[in-house]
Amino acid sequence: MKISGKKIRDEEGDGKKFMLEALRLAERGVGKVSPNPLVGAVLVKGGRVVGRGWHEFYGEKHAEVNAIEDAGKDVHGAELYVTLEPCNHYGKQPPCTKAITEAGIRVVHCAIRDPNPVSKSGANALRRKGIKVDFGLCGKEATKQNEAFLTALRLKRPFIALKTAMTQDGFITYGDGKAKKISGGNSLDFGQQLRKRLDAILVGANTVAKDNPRLTFRENRRFNPIRIILDSEANISPKAKVFSQLGETIIVCTKKAREGKMLELAKAGACVVVAKEKDGMVDIKWLVKWLYLHGIRSVLVEAGSKIAASFLSQGLFDRVYILVSPKEIGKGQKGLMAFNLERTLRLRLENSEALGKDLLLDIVPVAKGRRH
Repeated sequence: MKISGKKIRDEEGDGKKFMLEALRLAERGVGKVSPNPLVGAVLVKGGRVVGRGWHEFYGEKHAEVNAIEDAGKDVHGAELYVTLEPCNHYGKQPPCTKAITEAGIRVVHCAIRDPNPVSKSGANALRRKGIKVDFGLCGKEATKQNEAFLTALRLKRPFIALKTAMTQDGFITYGDGKAKKISGGNSLDFGQQLRKRLDAILVGANTVAKDNPRLTFRENRRFNPIRIILDSEANISPKAKVFSQLGETIIVCTKKAREGKMLELAKAGACVVVAKEKDGMVDIKWLVKWLYLHGIRSVLVEAGSKIAASFLSQGLFDRVYILVSPKEIGKGQKGLMAFNLERTLRLRLENSEALGKDLLLDIVPVAKGRRH
């Protein structure tokens, strides 16, 4: 189905409008292409978009090829706007550089370079064929879009985002211990989008015992995140809702867990992993390595304060999302502030925005050598 033809006005004359369109197309692959990056591509000829494409599913055609096919006979002599440097290797698909060269594309504008050594410098391969290549247009936006992919590639561990909701007076649960929502609907929708965007969601056994959550992406459960539950003694019920959902559930316990309980959880459909133990809990550093080795490139931690503090205190995080409700409840379980981590961690508030009546705080670690 041809999706090109609509003219986009490039008022600034620098192609930014076309690259922004490519970034919007790339978003269509969210939740479907990992561990590959999100990529969108737009072909332009005479100021008009003649082809559009994006990486739709892992293992299938890349964005550049889809855009070339969409353009048809109009592709020859066109300029390509693509959010990531084209690949130059044979994997599940042939190299995009080959398709670009054979299509007769004359200029390639890339938002950012692909740092993956497997890609083998697609830009250099194209230049050797006489095709002009440049970088940097909407680079900041493209880097943010593929933050999880780029972080995992650079650090050789999953991208880790922590999310917590709290009241204005600092509590994360009500005093009566009952499972009641602190956040409003807009905040809950934000959490769902994170689940869609990241490979896995991680919680503790207490969360499962108290709330009995499904840990799904409700819009389309075919793309549920992998569910990871830290349960040192394998105590959660095999009848918990997590076991009746589409997708994979991983139970991470320690040698304290009894074999019979682990077998029950395995029969319920879980992958049961016995982790290294530290201070009576799952060793978080060991866990992060294990997840990366098993192909998980991004994790959303929605666990309680103790588990979240374990990630934070070891520097194993890339973003912290705090959703602050205007409610004041006076008593309950205190959030991360109870651990006084702000005294030892170097953090920076990157952004804040209203989500309905709630306030979203988007916090990142400060890089070594960088001042607040």
